[in-house]
Amino acid sequence: MAALPAAGYPPAVPPTVALTRRPPRSYQAYYAAQHVSIDLARADAQHAAYTKALRSAGLGIEAIDPDERFADSVFIEDTAVVWQQRALRTRMASHREGEQSAVIAYLQRRHEIVTLPPGATLDGGDVLHAGDLTYVGRSSRTNPAGAAALREFLAPRTVVEIPVERCLHLKSAATWLGNGTLLAALDLVDVSAFDVPRVMFTAAGEDKAANTLRVGDRLLVLNGYPETVAALREFAAEHRVRLSPLDMSEFEKGDGSLTCLSILL
Repeated sequence: MAALPAAGYPPAVPPTVALTRRPPRSYQAYYAAQHVSIDLARADAQHAAYTKALRSAGLGIEAIDPDERFADSVFIEDTAVVWQQRALRTRMASHREGEQSAVIAYLQRRHEIVTLPPGATLDGGDVLHAGDLTYVGRSSRTNPAGAAALREFLAPRTVVEIPVERCLHLKSAATWLGNGTLLAALDLVDVSAFDVPRVMFTAAGEDKAANTLRVGDRLLVLNGYPETVAALREFAAEHRVRLSPLDMSEFEKGDGSLTCLSILL
């Protein structure tokens, strides 16, 4: 695997493929031990609806087999950051370390693999591309060395660090809607460091609705947050975007959401 280079390359291009991983059977037992009840059949159905929505957005679906050793491996986004023909292998929390192997084995067929330096930690859920900038959450899962490695990986693209102290990942608190607009949960993140034309906020008590996924003219949003979904419908109508509300309750219980369940290539 390659060391971290300092190289420039073209800007992002629209994704054509979503890389996914179905929930392992161990997902249910892992959270049961934490007194969280997961309906595995419902989780399977929700994951299938999610992949169907991605197909409807024009993406091809590539799936990696589940790995029963890693209960959270369904949250595939955290394992790698992909940019053009290069992929940065992340380093995650100890109970998740190892999930990356199957993902990297898939990616290395078409991507140059870059490794983090020793001591650096980074989760893909902390990496948010928004227009011409990338934001990285400084969270319990991403340390300063990880943020610095991401900056080098994406150079010459500008990377801005955002403190994340009230939720797991940056994209738990804010996501890019496109059309110059950031959606954020005011109670979870300070938006003053974002350099964006417009910020929309989730409704009171609907912080989890901040996680959305824009693919082309399709915007995937979380069902169950009526006031925020109503505001997003107005946004969608204004910008001729099709809204796809999805029930992702069984993944929200695991502190996951829409962006967590795929890597867009």
